[in-house]
Amino acid sequence: MSANTTGYQIDHSDEEMRRLEFQAGVFRPLTEGVLRAAGLRPGMRVLDVGCGVGDVSFLAAELVGPSGEVVGIDGAALPLEWARRRARERGLSQVRFQHCDLASLPREHPFDAVVERLVLVHQREPLRFIQQMGEHLRPGGLLICHDMDFTVPPVTYPALPLLERTWDWLMRAVRGLGLRERMGSELTSLLREAGLQVEGGQCAGVLGVDPDEDTPALKVFSEGIRAVLPAMERMGIVQAEDVDIDTLEQRLRDEARAANGMFVPFMMMGVWARRPAST
Repeated sequence: MSANTTGYQIDHSDEEMRRLEFQAGVFRPLTEGVLRAAGLRPGMRVLDVGCGVGDVSFLAAELVGPSGEVVGIDGAALPLEWARRRARERGLSQVRFQHCDLASLPREHPFDAVVERLVLVHQREPLRFIQQMGEHLRPGGLLICHDMDFTVPPVTYPALPLLERTWDWLMRAVRGLGLRERMGSELTSLLREAGLQVEGGQCAGVLGVDPDEDTPALKVFSEGIRAVLPAMERMGIVQAEDVDIDTLEQRLRDEARAANGMFVPFMMMGVWARRPAST
């Protein structure tokens, strides 16, 4: 896996595309908070790296408005088909998508901001990848990263043993797949090492308090387990019958209801930095 690809290791089936759409809806308020705090504003030209089915691109398009422009790139063709269709359905003429990687993207027209979400976690050489993103920024432009940190376990009170046990399976799969398990914590250091000026950051998760209501965070968590379950079985972490994936979400809800407490299944970290202006 090179720094010129997104390195995504889960299949790009229609089912996976639908999972990514749902997941993006749950992550949206977290990412929107990061993009707004970083300073995305009307009229900006934005590059979304590893755009997938387009949700971060659409969010950026809302913030830059019709006077701005958003270009989403991805190394996989199927997600881009979904992204283009969804852009047409939303009437977002300021968004376009390209099937390419950072290395082949022309640099003649640099961007005001480059964004990525859950892309660096898949990179074997994240520093090089960040440097490549920075090469597409104009002097003074913003680089905004939003990634998971798998070393931050679920926050629960009181304890939720099923959630914690399932998280342990996920952590072992993350390591087995070679993902950057503490990517969120590494962001600040990597951005500085890449020669960028770090300006701020946020750490947030989706808090669940009422499992009797629709609790999307638990669905995102359980569907994420479903996506990596074949890899878990291959690595000998757990067998499908022990996970019982079709009932996992409901069992997580039942556990949370019985505990009568709160839970945050995952935490995400967003950090933004600026390319130094020309002197």
